[in-house]
Amino acid sequence: MGRGARTVSEGSASPLIGIVAGETSGQLLAAELIDALNTRLGTPVRLVGVGGTPLEALGLTSLFDPDEIALMGLTSVVRALPRLARRIGQTANALIAARPDCLIVVDSPDFSLQVAKRVKKRLPDLPVIKYVAPTVWAWRPGRAPAMRAHVDHVLSILPFEPAVMAELGGPETHYVGHRLMADEALQRCWDANAARTARDEDAPINLLLLPGSRRSEVRSLLDDFGRTVAIMGERGAALSISLPTLPHLERQVRDHILGWPDSVRVTTGRDAQMEAYETADVALAASGTVLLELALAGVPAVSCYRADPLIRRVAERMLTTWSAALPNLIADRVVINEYYDEMIRPGMLARLAEELADPAGPRRAAVMEGYRTVRDRMRVDEPPSSKAAAIVANVLEGRSTA
Repeated sequence: MGRGARTVSEGSASPLIGIVAGETSGQLLAAELIDALNTRLGTPVRLVGVGGTPLEALGLTSLFDPDEIALMGLTSVVRALPRLARRIGQTANALIAARPDCLIVVDSPDFSLQVAKRVKKRLPDLPVIKYVAPTVWAWRPGRAPAMRAHVDHVLSILPFEPAVMAELGGPETHYVGHRLMADEALQRCWDANAARTARDEDAPINLLLLPGSRRSEVRSLLDDFGRTVAIMGERGAALSISLPTLPHLERQVRDHILGWPDSVRVTTGRDAQMEAYETADVALAASGTVLLELALAGVPAVSCYRADPLIRRVAERMLTTWSAALPNLIADRVVINEYYDEMIRPGMLARLAEELADPAGPRRAAVMEGYRTVRDRMRVDEPPSSKAAAIVANVLEGRSTA
């Protein structure tokens, strides 16, 4: 047995799982995986590491508030570097002391992979699993081969990632599926939108606005969206506008749209968002995961983004991907038009939105055909959490017989 090794048969019969999940989405993924693993093993596993409410409900006592590592944007990360360095050391030392049966790191890769690297150095026989592949297909591809020294398996949520990892010389990567494909509300939206073949000429265009989930995104995009709305009105389009947002952004959004048409409906909550998806003719959206939601809901969309100035300068040198829209990358062709920074022209957005809103128009038909390709390529034969749990269970079984 190698240095630092521990088998699941030692001590308690219940496996001890190390976990690191910072962002809310990552915590939900991790919780679904642990729940499926508990079902598969027939006993609840024990948890040690970092995570929030979804994982605490499954028995985790987090080492610290995971919001400390759920940072977005290079500027935010740079400012937090001293604190992150301390938290990396704290997390690694706690996991080394606990000697779990395997370590699962989910998001915040600049944090979690540093933790994995330190833990693997001290516990070389510990299996390390990365749930959600780092975006090596978008930038810093050298991360893929570098991961091999401290990551044994990658569980990917995008169908093109195993081939990219193999090409770059990264760890063994398994596509387990994306949780959005199992979302029943999105499926209902798809059924409604895919069946739409006509719109009453007198009916307003149901325009969906999604300016982002961060204050900086809302601040940078709502003026562009407002000018687009105005141009569409000048061109004779009657509009019914929905703007779903997050509770902590609602006041900022309402203040920003003062003076817009009275038909703007600002809502919060998942149910209201799904209702907006189901009735939308077209969406203007901030670049991000929401584009994949829109694709799976069958809402034709245009993607926009204004980058942090520092991020923009770095991106110009380091980005290697041909598109930032996940539906485009999955379909391997342009499905959603993207506009960034100075290329965002409200007049262009207005005309694109008008064309995409026409259920019988060729532009909308092409987008919907692209969305069908996305759905076909993402489809798996069981829930992602179950596929992921099967791989983790096999890793644990390998440990118990080692």
